Amino acid sequence: MTWHAMMALLVLGLAAGLRAQQERGASGMIGARDMVEIRVFREEDLTTRAQLSPAGTVTMPLIGAVSLAGLGTDDAARLIEARLKDGYLVNPQVSVSIEERVRRSVTVLGQVRDPGVFRLSADRRLTLVEALGMAGGLTRIANARKVTLKRGDGSPPKLINVKDITTGRAADVVLRDGDVVHVPEGLF
Repeated sequence: MTWHAMMALLVLGLAAGLRAQQERGASGMIGARDMVEIRVFREEDLTTRAQLSPAGTVTMPLIGAVSLAGLGTDDAARLIEARLKDGYLVNPQVSVSIEERVRRSVTVLGQVRDPGVFRLSADRRLTLVEALGMAGGLTRIANARKVTLKRGDGSPPKLINVKDITTGRAADVVLRDGDVVHVPEGLF
């Protein structure tokens, strides 16, 4: 193989990788409050660019509110196509893309090695034990039996025994956007 042929293959490979990366950026799992763009082929008046509600819905012309949170972009497109076929369009072709993801985060404070704000992935759930691991783990003076979880929704704080979770006596807690975890200092 000549040097020119090898360079051409390298350029083609890089271009394909870049194209795949760009496609992944516009697709994936849709989260509540993400900004999406919904296009219906040859129906410009149905194009919708909107932010999903906290409940994960978006309102479209003709079909009203559609729940998209938790769906992939391809699944969301098929759902909207089905709703549009139900009495509105003969053969709708829909594309859904995520224009902007809303940052979701949890805060871990107190007796951990690296306290801070940690970002939640849009397509993956994060548990309390994982968040403590992301914060570098508990310090030697931490009280793992009295960890406080304050939900971002304003509900009363919960007292959690992390030792029970790590020993299998209790289930791990799935964190949500805006949660604050505080690990207190233990008494000697």
